[in-house]
Amino acid sequence: MTDPRLVTLGLACAYVAYVLIVRDRRGAPPARAIDASIPTGIELTVAHAGTIKTRRFGRRILVGRAPSADLRLDDPRVSRLHARIEMRDDGVYVEDLGSRNGTAVDGEPVAEPRQLTVDDEITVGGAALVFRGVGAWR
Repeated sequence: MTDPRLVTLGLACAYVAYVLIVRDRRGAPPARAIDASIPTGIELTVAHAGTIKTRRFGRRILVGRAPSADLRLDDPRVSRLHARIEMRDDGVYVEDLGSRNGTAVDGEPVAEPRQLTVDDEITVGGAALVFRGVGAWR
């Protein structure tokens, strides 16, 4: 009968030898991956109720009075779900969601989804939302 302590010692030695041999064959670790700058969100400057704030959002923003809205505006001229601003493959678009008072970009009403450019001003009720661009932040 074999002593279990000798079996355990033999297995431990075999494991150590295996790790040392495999580690030697692996070579140097690979270089760190490049931290790519992938646009992950939309940045807006919001001027509403006497305040001006620059805020960062995700890839889609729902604007309205509803508690579920990402950008909540307490204004009777703003519908519960008033507009949507979202990133698509070819740019950032604003779309009116059938609001009563409408949405405008640089003074022009939005009838169908409209692509935004940097510094476009979106008017929703009494609020002015200035599109600042997209970025990657954490």
